[in-house]
Amino acid sequence: MALVEETQDKAGDRHILSRFDGDLGGFHRIVLEMGNLVLQQVVSAGEALAACDVAKARNVIHGHGRVRDLDIQALEANAGLYAIHQPVARDLRFVLTLSRTVYDLERIGGEAVRLADIAERLYEYQPTQRDCIIFEDVRRMMHPAVGLFDRSIQAVAGEDARLAVEVALEGKELTELFEGAIRRLATYLMEDPRNIRWVIEATLGIKAMERVGDHACSIARNVIYSVTGKDVRHVNVASLPMG
Repeated sequence: MALVEETQDKAGDRHILSRFDGDLGGFHRIVLEMGNLVLQQVVSAGEALAACDVAKARNVIHGHGRVRDLDIQALEANAGLYAIHQPVARDLRFVLTLSRTVYDLERIGGEAVRLADIAERLYEYQPTQRDCIIFEDVRRMMHPAVGLFDRSIQAVAGEDARLAVEVALEGKELTELFEGAIRRLATYLMEDPRNIRWVIEATLGIKAMERVGDHACSIARNVIYSVTGKDVRHVNVASLPMG
């Protein structure tokens, strides 16, 4: 009789573990879907602003509803994991990392909408081709920012701490690009004070791209925490042993 009860207990444990793995996998998939969608939104919004393309900008704004839907799904999945399974140790760190990633993705999605709003606003003033050149720095900032963001999502997908460390370290380069872009934009203002409208909007655009990179680095730091258990907000990332 004891053997039967023990067998039933083991079967019950396997069922619980299997359900936890399924629920955690579902949460993971929602986060990755949200990440890939937001990545597309950032690219489209950056291109819309760099080219003053109002149609592409409006597509980003209209498409943000899907990002909100995934945000809600992720929050519900996250709450279910805590309520039903009460994860601990490494599992708890991974769940925390996914929930923090959702927060960063929601913020990045907001930056994509902000970029699209700028592009839509510019359309009302019909900028010339020469005016649009001022927004080239948005494109320059977009490529490294999107690169960091893309790799941070890959790090979440594979729980890849080594890739996450690379992203966290390279984030400093984006700050240097931002400072260089600000200096270039200042020259447009000195050349012709009438450029002030375009310079202000371009500055808001490159600042949004910088924030995209900042949130990508935040995602990467949370992956490092999930894998290593170290809160790298207070640790030199380069010093972490990844071997």
